Amino acid sequence: MPTLSEPIWLLIANTILFIVLGVIAAIRTGDTKWPFAFGFFSLLPATLILAWYGAGAEWRRIGICLLVAIYVARMLYTLLVWFNATGAAKLKDQSPRSALIGLPFVLVPVFCWLYPLPFFAAMDRTEGFGWFDGAALLCYGLGTVFHMGADLQKWRFKQEEANQGKLLRRGFWGMSRHPNYFGDFLIYCSFAIVSVWPWGLISPLVNLAQYFADAIPKNEKQSKARHNGAWDAYVRETPIFLPLGRPTAKAG
Repeated sequence: MPTLSEPIWLLIANTILFIVLGVIAAIRTGDTKWPFAFGFFSLLPATLILAWYGAGAEWRRIGICLLVAIYVARMLYTLLVWFNATGAAKLKDQSPRSALIGLPFVLVPVFCWLYPLPFFAAMDRTEGFGWFDGAALLCYGLGTVFHMGADLQKWRFKQEEANQGKLLRRGFWGMSRHPNYFGDFLIYCSFAIVSVWPWGLISPLVNLAQYFADAIPKNEKQSKARHNGAWDAYVRETPIFLPLGRPTAKAG
């Protein structure tokens, strides 16, 4: 019977640990915030494990870990400080207790195995800095601008009393109805690019499928119910995902 290698056992242990922590947090708080937070955080130790056992260039392994650490830190800040401006907050009132408790069983395996899948190959790359590394950095940077910028803009918009009940349609949100999701997708594309490995594409494709099969339909349905005619006009004038619209000064 074949034996599993040490890094695989560590990844399994990491998965079990964060599932348990996520379930405990869900039971104690009854909130979607903490299952999502533990899910995102589990990506970092998974990446560190793959980097430690990787046989590739040390600078690349360290660089990937730093980029993932920045991404995870930023997502945790968004979830814990700007939570009410995120899509995860909207799930709190929609999810029954059983679904809330089951959330870590879905999130953690995705963040421990599917999202870091490109790193199985990237951590073994021995060549020097090349076109794929440069393209990955560019994609990561652009994704961060859209992801963080859109979330920051939404959070600031919601802090203004005069904007309560209004629809944000300017800046990033005038370019796309889901610019933060687009930015997140680009970040996972950057992970696939740096892997130079066809199977690495699974990571951004899973991210894209999660958005279009779950997060975006739920968000669009809620927004239509909340904003009525203003939302219909927004849909007609603004692309759903790709930032092909023109930034405006509108708020409806």
